[in-house]
Amino acid sequence: MSEVIKIDIKKIVPNRSQPRLDFYDDSIQGLAESIRENGLLQPVSVRVIDDHYELIAGERRYRACLLNGYDCIDAIIYDKSDEESANLALIENLQREGLNAIEQAMAMQHIMVSENLTQVELANKLGYKQSTVANKMRLLKLPAYVKNAISDGTLTERHARALLKVDSEKLEETFLVITNRKYNVSRTEEYIAAINERPAGRGVSNNVQIGINTIKQAYEMCRKSGIDSDLQITEYNDNIKVTIKFKK
Repeated sequence: MSEVIKIDIKKIVPNRSQPRLDFYDDSIQGLAESIRENGLLQPVSVRVIDDHYELIAGERRYRACLLNGYDCIDAIIYDKSDEESANLALIENLQREGLNAIEQAMAMQHIMVSENLTQVELANKLGYKQSTVANKMRLLKLPAYVKNAISDGTLTERHARALLKVDSEKLEETFLVITNRKYNVSRTEEYIAAINERPAGRGVSNNVQIGINTIKQAYEMCRKSGIDSDLQITEYNDNIKVTIKFKK
C-alpha cells in the first residue's frame, strides 16, 4: 500500500472531473462531526500538479476536514495522468460515495468513452452486473426535466425506469401527474401500465394540440409561482378532457 502522509490542506484543489454534481451541507456536516469524533479513517488520494495537489478521490472527506478547520489532512500521493486521475475519481465515487443515479450514469458514460470500453467491460471493472450498467445508462435518454427531478430527489431511479416505458408524446403529462400527485413507485408503475393499455385515439388536430400546449404552459407558470395545483389530461375517443385543480 502507498504511504500515507500529512499535507497542507490549503494546497489541495478539487478534481476537475468530479462526477458529483451536488454536495449537501447536512451530509458534509454529519461527516465532519464523525471525523472530529473518530478521526479520518480513510485518507484522500491526490496527485501533484505544479505547486499544489489535485484530489483524485475523497472530496467529501476533504470538504469535511475544511469545515473542521484542519490545517493538514492524511493523503496518499499518486503519479497519474489527467485521464487516469479523472477515471480513478469517477470509479472511486461510483464504488464508495452515494452519487445519485444521473451522476452515476454520467460517470459511467465518461469512463466508457475515455477508455473505449463496452458495457460488459465497464461492469467487470466496477464489479457490477452488466444489466446494472445498462439500466443506469438508459436514464441518460430521458429529457432534462426528468433527469433534473432525479438529481434533486423528486423522483427515484425506479420512477425514472418506469417512465422509460412511456411514449415520448405522453411523457411530459405522465411526469407531471406522478410528481404532482406524489405517486410512489408501485402507483407510478400501475398508472403507466394503464396508459400503455389504452386504445389509440383518433389523434388531435393542430389547433387542439396548440390549445392543450397553451394550457400546459399556463399550468407550469402557476406551479412555478408556488400555486399548489394538479393537472390531468384524459383522452377519449371523441374528446379530450383537461382538468386543473387548485388547492384552497
